Amino acid sequence: MAASINRAYVKKLASAIEEPIDAILRYTSRPYESMSEAERHAVRYNIIVIASAIAALAIHTARRLCGEEPETTLHALSILRRRGLLTELEYENLVRLIRLRNLLVHRYWTTDDERIYASVRSDFESVKNFLKRLREHVE
Repeated sequence: MAASINRAYVKKLASAIEEPIDAILRYTSRPYESMSEAERHAVRYNIIVIASAIAALAIHTARRLCGEEPETTLHALSILRRRGLLTELEYENLVRLIRLRNLLVHRYWTTDDERIYASVRSDFESVKNFLKRLREHVE
């Protein structure tokens, strides 16, 4: 049987995801050309924070709620998809976010800030839906 999920930890990680989303949406609420270099780097940093918190949350949830031992973050997301905690679309979007994080951390010189700007402006609905569904399971 799975161990009980740590509600305080989930709440802390959810905040660590929602606050950077709000920051990114503030930065990207105006035209790309009007963003400073510091703001563009802040968007990158906040994407890394969000993806890292999602990774921790996915692994914790797979272990504690699903009773499985994921080998990687992507494996944890796959477990959550299989268990109905992520839809297929949410899974695909979260995988893309994790891969973007890896690109920003390991190959940041190859990233295109304008492309990142265009993709994050569309919003973070998959992330928000996952957090909402997870909160419903935890409460």
